[in-house]
Amino acid sequence: MSNKPLSPKFWALVAGVIAICYFYPRLLVGLLGKENPWTSYLYMYGFGLLTFGIGMLVILKSGALKPSRGNERFWMNLLLGGFVFFSTLHGLWVILAINVPFKGVVE
Repeated sequence: MSNKPLSPKFWALVAGVIAICYFYPRLLVGLLGKENPWTSYLYMYGFGLLTFGIGMLVILKSGALKPSRGNERFWMNLLLGGFVFFSTLHGLWVILAINVPFKGVVE
């Protein structure tokens, strides 16, 4: 293992992630309030996107996944599409929960 110092880009990324982790939840609660269902949705998928993006960056930079190699473009698109699909599905679920009335159990 080499003792090469980490690049300034790495430290800028670390500082950016720390800043986002500090300010993003405060911004959401300040704009929407604690009780708004979109606060938790945006919190969850905002941090999920950050984590997913950093993971994809590490995978691509390390060469573990090269979109030009074999079927790996398919798998990369499947990962990206899966994130979009599930976040969209969850968003529709929230919209339905807010707008569709529920009468409860009829006895």
